[in-house]
Amino acid sequence: MNIVITVDDNYIRPALIMLESLFEQNRTPMHIYLLHSNVCAENLSKLTRHVAALGGTFSDIRVDGALFEGAPVNKYFTKEMYYRLLIYRLLPDEERALYLDPDIIIRGEIDGLYRMDFEGKMMIAVPDYLGDSYYPERKKNLGLGEEYRYINSGVILFNIPLMREQFDLNDMFAFLAREGSGYEFPDQDLINVYFKDSIKYAPREYNFTTEYVSVGDFLHYLFSPRYRRSEKVVIAHYMGKCKPWKPSYYYKYYGIYYSYLKKYLTPEEKRQLRLRPWLVFRSVVQAVWRVLFG
Repeated sequence: MNIVITVDDNYIRPALIMLESLFEQNRTPMHIYLLHSNVCAENLSKLTRHVAALGGTFSDIRVDGALFEGAPVNKYFTKEMYYRLLIYRLLPDEERALYLDPDIIIRGEIDGLYRMDFEGKMMIAVPDYLGDSYYPERKKNLGLGEEYRYINSGVILFNIPLMREQFDLNDMFAFLAREGSGYEFPDQDLINVYFKDSIKYAPREYNFTTEYVSVGDFLHYLFSPRYRRSEKVVIAHYMGKCKPWKPSYYYKYYGIYYSYLKKYLTPEEKRQLRLRPWLVFRSVVQAVWRVLFG
């Protein structure tokens, strides 16, 4: 199984955690490819040792950063996000490869996703539940019709032979120069628009947002253990700026992330996370709920 990640030095810790959860839940032999421009030697060594200890093999592939020098970036996004589109060039002898964002936790077997039939498409990805269902204006602004779903680019399975046959990188660059300056989520919007007829949709369980999708979802998750257990989640994606390694995190699946994160924390970081406002608030509210309603 070929797994691809693209990170810089700022995301090494999340990458280590994601990979640990991946190997813990999946016994299939895996080769991890890191696509990067400037990850330092110390972190490359750390990733190599980590993957070897988990039972996998590791390759780092250096990408010329100048290739995407003019590509739009904004917010907390970096040019490394575009590197996944080079998989067909950088892994030419492989049939398929699964790209995974580092800010995710694997909670089950991913073989069902990895072995999925492409049905003539270049990619398989999961529709973005929030973007597709709650923010339809995003699709409209991108010119996507009702027949298309807006996918999240954090988990993508690539059909490498078909991309070699049909994908023209230079044409994509020209398209990006014409259309990409106004993209809110640069690489994700690009993938949705440019590859709109070349994406097969996968079930939500393979890229499940940890954000609350409604007030009802928030209340159910806060008060109902049965509701939390009912969610079918193979890949939990901590998308957005609110990350589980920050004291401000208040979305879903914090406990499972912390079970991996705690071994990497300094004593001061542990103290900050224990005292985070959301955890204190949730504990108080749940205690009051139990007293009032049993």
